[in-house]
Amino acid sequence: MIAMTWRQHRAQLVIGAAAVLAWVAYMVITRQQHAAFANSIGLSSCLAAKARSCGTLAAAFIDRFGGIPQVFTLIAGLPLLAGLFWGAPLIAREVETGTFRLAWTQSVGRGRWLTVKLATFLAAIVVSAVLLSLSFSFWLHIYSQISDAGYTNIDRLAPPAFDLTGIAPFATMLFAFALGTAAGAVIRRTVPAMAVTLGGYLGVVLPLESWRYTVLTPFTKTGPFTVGSMPSPPGAYTLSSGYATATGHPVPFSYLVQVCGTPEGSHGVGIKLSCLAAHGFRVSEVYQPASRYWPLQGIYSGSLVVVAAILLGVAVWWTVRRVR
Repeated sequence: MIAMTWRQHRAQLVIGAAAVLAWVAYMVITRQQHAAFANSIGLSSCLAAKARSCGTLAAAFIDRFGGIPQVFTLIAGLPLLAGLFWGAPLIAREVETGTFRLAWTQSVGRGRWLTVKLATFLAAIVVSAVLLSLSFSFWLHIYSQISDAGYTNIDRLAPPAFDLTGIAPFATMLFAFALGTAAGAVIRRTVPAMAVTLGGYLGVVLPLESWRYTVLTPFTKTGPFTVGSMPSPPGAYTLSSGYATATGHPVPFSYLVQVCGTPEGSHGVGIKLSCLAAHGFRVSEVYQPASRYWPLQGIYSGSLVVVAAILLGVAVWWTVRRVR
């Protein structure tokens, strides 16, 4: 049965493995470039010594490599492919082509047939998610050190880093696969099942991306209005920011311009920081601290895993009881 499953689905599995391995290779190569440059300018030793004068070196590193590339946001959607190309065709293609009748009349019953198929793809999901998460965490290491030292706000809590590290890749990939499998079992047509998988994934995961940052009550902190300083601690993920008076009353940016605005010729209106400080204006931020990374990962991923388990249960029950 395992050999038959491999023959049926080897193209899907091989293509998926090639995509994951290509990603891992890219992560390792670029991480080595980061490490070599950081060592050459002394940034690694400076951060390791926890010195307070690493700002210039950190700025040189960011100038050289930038932040997290925007294309990584698309990579964060990679788990969806497990639902579209692994989950949706798993049962639907068998029913659509009628081959399930032959498979289920042999010595292997439909229950064992489905168990082996699900186990094969679940193993592939575990391996893929682990490689995806570990390789990106490896790539992100120097950025995390710089963020923890307070020189940049690139951290694991912010997307897409949150989606590509920890247990989030496994949860999203498992959810997509379960959704595709359930859709294929119920609809019994591959293309419509893929469409339902796409819509269902976006309809669930996108709202969860906002909810995950508010499920635990965020912190609010204010600080003085100075250049380069933010009130939230290093590594925190800022949800929103604003301005307040010395008494803590929120005010819009236009009010700051009205009080401390200064003409800048043809360039418009600027603001004097000395004026802002003299009036006691403060910056206010709502944020999640870096210490909540794993609790937020657990809540977000756990929610998706629970839904995935329900969907797989539906797929198994529907296939065993309803497919004829």
